[in-house]
Amino acid sequence: MKLVARVTVTLFVLITLSSAAIGYFAISRYEASQINQIDQSLNSKVKSLKSSKEDPLTVAQYLAQVSAIPVTVAYVEQTGTQEVLSETGPNIPAQLNATLVKSALKRSISYDSNLLIRTFALPRDEKVVFAESTQTINSDVSALRKDLIIFIVLVDLLALMISYFVFRRDGKLNELSRLVAEQKAAMQRFIGDASHELRTPLTVIKGYVELAQSTDDDERQSAYLERSSTEIKRMERIIGDLLFLAEVGESQEIVEQEIDLTALLKDEVEILRALQPRRTIQVETDGPIVVKADQKLLERMLGNIFSNIRRHTPDEAPVKVSLKKSGQHLTLTVEDGGPGLSDYPTKHRLKRFSQSRSKEGGGSGLGLSIVGGVVEHYGADLALSKGSLGGLSIQIKFPRRFFSEMDI
Repeated sequence: MKLVARVTVTLFVLITLSSAAIGYFAISRYEASQINQIDQSLNSKVKSLKSSKEDPLTVAQYLAQVSAIPVTVAYVEQTGTQEVLSETGPNIPAQLNATLVKSALKRSISYDSNLLIRTFALPRDEKVVFAESTQTINSDVSALRKDLIIFIVLVDLLALMISYFVFRRDGKLNELSRLVAEQKAAMQRFIGDASHELRTPLTVIKGYVELAQSTDDDERQSAYLERSSTEIKRMERIIGDLLFLAEVGESQEIVEQEIDLTALLKDEVEILRALQPRRTIQVETDGPIVVKADQKLLERMLGNIFSNIRRHTPDEAPVKVSLKKSGQHLTLTVEDGGPGLSDYPTKHRLKRFSQSRSKEGGGSGLGLSIVGGVVEHYGADLALSKGSLGGLSIQIKFPRRFFSEMDI
């Protein structure tokens, strides 16, 4: 789930829970307050009966008539027979529950959810029962709960609308979400590359060290340690390339400036000519082409392309290089007359040419990964195929925004 969606859902849940909690508390307080008024009304009538020296039944009827809250008064005989003395309040059952009537001697109790009763004891186990209705309170509470649900729905909808417009216009959160996802993906790639690439040299070094420890022959020990040293240097190159791949994803560490790409390309060609003079190298460019980029990235990308040619093709294999501007694109093509690849990977499968060939050539085996990382950084397209010279063809197509303003 994206960060914006998670934040929106969290806000939705918090607003819903807080609104529901506040509303429930307010309704509960209202209900308790209304019930307390009825309870006080009933208790005051029982208290008046206790303090009066007049006939309790007559006083009870009088209290019912002058009560601010409608009340019904019933007289319950010892046998359980009851008679309604005053019915200005709610209707009561024809036969009250004796247990509940007795329980109401000490405090008001709820009877059938819509009544609150209070009992006054008379001589010979006779009783006077006062009953007041809570139906209005129950109806009000039910209506308030429905209103609360509607209110919560409206608040949630308003919050979602506000969140939508805020997050839609403010791209900082979306940008943060994208950066977090990219950093996570880059870390996973780095860990995967490191675990894969470092496992082989570490295993070889461990094997040679164990062999050196198991023999007393000085000459063999020296040979084993020398081979270990070679693998250590190779592992250093692998680590350096892995760190470079990780650095490509850290855009804040990359400094872009005006770079003459044609000059960089020709420098690499001259190095190749100097190291392997038997090669025939054909170069075609559209004159000086200036781009806006990080020089270190371009040098590393071109260096890996030509380094792979030196390592993995015969010294006399021809090379063809072209740098052309066409419409909205700048296309770099490097072809060689080497053996090519048995499988031409796509942009998303750039791992290495061949583990065995990389080991023999002394490289880290991450050349294509580095080229792919730089290409991806600049939003370019990379295509690997069999070239016109019979070997590998690397074609990189850069977008228009790669051009320097001076060169558009």
